[in-house]
Amino acid sequence: MSFEKSFENFVQILSEEEVTPEITPSALADLSKDYSIRSIVSVVSFKPDSDKAGEPDTIIPLFGPAVQNEEPDYIFKSNMSGERTVTYFVYTHDNRRWNDAEYRNFSLIMDVLSFHMERFLLINIVKKSAFTQYLTGLPNSGGFLAFVREKFSIGQIMKYDAFFLNLKSFGLISRRYGIQEGDEIMKRYAKKLNEFCEPDEIVAHFGGDNYTALIKKERTKAFLKYISAIPVFGYKNDKRDVFTISAVAGVYAIDESMTSPGQVISRAGMACNYAKNVANKPYVFVNKAMSTRIYRQKQIEDRYEEALANDEFRIYLQPKVDTETGKIVGAESLARWFCNGIVLYPTEFVPILEQEGMVASLDLYVLKKTCEFIKEWIDNGITPVPVSVNFSRRDLTYKDLAKEILETIDSFGIDRKYIEIEVTETASEDERVLMTNFLSRLKDAEISTAIDDFGTGYSSLSTLRDFPVSVIKIDRSFINNDELNTSDEIVLRNIVAMANELGIDVVTEGVERPDQTQLLKNVGCHVVQGFLYDNPMPKKDFEKRLQKGVYDE
Repeated sequence: MSFEKSFENFVQILSEEEVTPEITPSALADLSKDYSIRSIVSVVSFKPDSDKAGEPDTIIPLFGPAVQNEEPDYIFKSNMSGERTVTYFVYTHDNRRWNDAEYRNFSLIMDVLSFHMERFLLINIVKKSAFTQYLTGLPNSGGFLAFVREKFSIGQIMKYDAFFLNLKSFGLISRRYGIQEGDEIMKRYAKKLNEFCEPDEIVAHFGGDNYTALIKKERTKAFLKYISAIPVFGYKNDKRDVFTISAVAGVYAIDESMTSPGQVISRAGMACNYAKNVANKPYVFVNKAMSTRIYRQKQIEDRYEEALANDEFRIYLQPKVDTETGKIVGAESLARWFCNGIVLYPTEFVPILEQEGMVASLDLYVLKKTCEFIKEWIDNGITPVPVSVNFSRRDLTYKDLAKEILETIDSFGIDRKYIEIEVTETASEDERVLMTNFLSRLKDAEISTAIDDFGTGYSSLSTLRDFPVSVIKIDRSFINNDELNTSDEIVLRNIVAMANELGIDVVTEGVERPDQTQLLKNVGCHVVQGFLYDNPMPKKDFEKRLQKGVYDE
């Protein structure tokens, strides 16, 4: 066969598909005989000015056996666009040398082959980049899911545990070392993380400080230990600092309940969120109870805005009673969510709304409804009592909160004395500053304020000194012993005495038994709130109580 005909066949075969290394042997079948070709091996290298210079070469056999440790008979080079170059090593049978005409013809062959190889390599670069996280070079979510699909399709997926990792305090590291060095630290961390993996495992980077991994079940314990403290280093002011990065992990022990690759990420991610925000543990395995809770949380997040717009929240009122006279002297507004025929209590949805930064809109909604109630009572000739409304500590970052509270109250034309704002004491210094400013603004506007759950957690007597409040609400934990004793009385008596000396009123919540009421009378606390008198009740029921005005002995 003439060179022209063999060359035409060569070009046609190479043009048919984009898998150049696989079809080159077929394309060169005729030409290889004419030129005594024994082997052609391509070596892909990074150019010296590339960021990846120094990385290992990629060897791709194109024709015949992959020859090693042997000098080639001919060498052809091709400079690809971008950061790579390809060198072709050609080996002939019996080290045959070509004449000038043969060399020119074969150079033409190599030009065509080089063109198709460059196209093949560029296509693979594009495909890889679509599955690669740009910063760390690890697989991204697409690359991770492709690996999962492969293991799923060949029935090996249940050999693995899936991990979702979130790095602890990486934001602080970035601020300390700067964005550029922070990126370098992330690359070093990613490399260390990848070093743990065996060839049939994968670790992926989803961007930011989130990673996923698929690790064989028998190596899970070792992986959890490994990610608890991975050593890295960073440079600041030309000084090399060595430190460790820890990760919070969610672990999904893959089982027969998995029906789609995406569940590997969603379930492990759900467990990571639970470990970080609920359990406060370094890692958590997916379990049924947690799945139910997280599913419930997502439902609440997804439905909240719509529920608020549709008035699915109802305001219940719990009376505050003066134990000396039996009179109702106040009340507290509490939200109930009527969701698809189910009543949700604040303990079920408020922590979720706080976590997601959504609770301020609910607190303001409760305030608005409370003002509506008071306005109605006045219009209907019912004498109101002051009603307290809870505001979360998370609301304090909203700089116009005090202003919005005042505008809401005033928009109903009611006296400000009928509204009391409750907040829970805090230990955070930043929050204490915000709270002091918030309470001061309300006090200046003649709005009564209260510290809720006084005496729990981080609360201290310094609260009485530091916060400009009108009322403290003593937590039920002070009176919930089965049998009240002298110690309970001494503690309460001193709290009440100090508060009174500072001009602060005292209310005790959670009163359920007559002996608790008697103890509180003994120590000088006469205003109480609790089931002994009434549960929180709908507006109409509270109105009947309010019109009666007094609890019978």
